[in-house]
Amino acid sequence: IHTYTLGVVGSNPKLNNSPDTEAQEILYLTYLKKGLITQLIEEATEEELTTFPASIDCYLHLLAAYIIKDELDQARLLWMRVPPIYQNDPAISRLWTLARTVILREPLAVPSRPLSTPETLVLASAQDRTLSKISATYQSISVEQVRVMCGYTSRDDVIACVTSRGWTLEEGEVVRPVRGTKERKEGGVVSLSDLT
Repeated sequence: IHTYTLGVVGSNPKLNNSPDTEAQEILYLTYLKKGLITQLIEEATEEELTTFPASIDCYLHLLAAYIIKDELDQARLLWMRVPPIYQNDPAISRLWTLARTVILREPLAVPSRPLSTPETLVLASAQDRTLSKISATYQSISVEQVRVMCGYTSRDDVIACVTSRGWTLEEGEVVRPVRGTKERKEGGVVSLSDLT
């Protein structure tokens, strides 16, 4: 649990190592793990509005929720509101580094260190969005290109992922994505037979 006491705030229970703070962090983490992103955003936003500064866990989980939900402008605005003392915290700083990669649409890079739960969930959602875009855009793509674009650490990770999606792998090097209805709606290459 990452808690700080700021002299200006004094007796704010959300900033102390109180049972309320620990319970709130557990609740935020539970919302993230269960995919209750909208509920997490509502409660964390309420904490931020009623308590300034909110707990570091509030900012951490709210940032993760915005990135997972693909509300990238909200994530950027939140980062500007995060107090500087919190921005220097290693956990939120590492999450922001990953968030910036997603916001700037750069190829994902998985750090060699173990990831926190919010980082893992943000990375998984970003990889899923990237794979959906690949599916909507490419008729074929190399395993290496998928690895780089999604930030996978090995070819085996790519192969496991694409086969679990029902994509075909030709000669161990070329991936042929399967386009679902979701990808067709998002745009991309559509054949004439899809339109008739």
